[in-house]
Amino acid sequence: MSMLNQHSKVEQYNRLWAMMPPYPGFAHCDNPPGQVMQWSHNVMEALGLVVVPVFIASLSNPSVSQSIPFTEALVCIKNSVHLHLMAQCRYHTKAMIEYMEKNLEEFDCHKVIFSQFGASEFTKNVSEAWRKLLTLDKLEEPVSDPGWNNLSAAAKYHHIAEDRMQITPEAAQHLVNESYFNFVKMHFLNHFSGHIHKLGNLINARSQHPARAMMHLKQAYQQSNREDAAFQNLRTKARKDVSQYCELHAISGKHHRNNEIPLIQAPIHRTM
Repeated sequence: MSMLNQHSKVEQYNRLWAMMPPYPGFAHCDNPPGQVMQWSHNVMEALGLVVVPVFIASLSNPSVSQSIPFTEALVCIKNSVHLHLMAQCRYHTKAMIEYMEKNLEEFDCHKVIFSQFGASEFTKNVSEAWRKLLTLDKLEEPVSDPGWNNLSAAAKYHHIAEDRMQITPEAAQHLVNESYFNFVKMHFLNHFSGHIHKLGNLINARSQHPARAMMHLKQAYQQSNREDAAFQNLRTKARKDVSQYCELHAISGKHHRNNEIPLIQAPIHRTM
């Protein structure tokens, strides 16, 4: 969406998205993707089915300067979506895994086109500060020249405009160089082949499972004072584990007295 906004293609993309008719297996979303606040499972699946043709139609008739970045973006999104769709299959053959690995390689080769749009706020602030510093340096260079005062106002304006035109691509390249895709969900893609061999398919490796397991830590952090949160979270987790153990031990002891099941052994708990 950031790339579409940069090239003034958002309205065309939203219009094409709204034109998509409902179809069995396709849950149409009334709001355009740019206005979706929370991506549900159904909306994400619908986007995966139509994002490639809608994106291709939105980037039609590119200018000379847009031709290369549009092509790179289309190849990147196409391979990403193909990997996404094939990952939903319940069974994978050797040929399918090789095809998915090829999709991932192609995605890695072309994802740099989106680097500047995925930069963190810190990276953007650093890049903007670097651009301003470079602009000041460019402005100070001609002023120190003895012949600068002899130039007309139009010549000075033309000179400053040329310097700014040189700074803009340098600042954009600096933002790209400082951006990266090194975060957890992107890193998981490198292990999909191993997940298939160990777990049978990728459905058993959903990100909801570790997120649900860490939910109690999020709740503990929300209830803490945000100071030394790691220690408080671990202490809260240990306290809950001990409480659960005591409850299970009491239930087990009750059944043991009734000669139903043997008393469970107490596990060893180590807290930090």
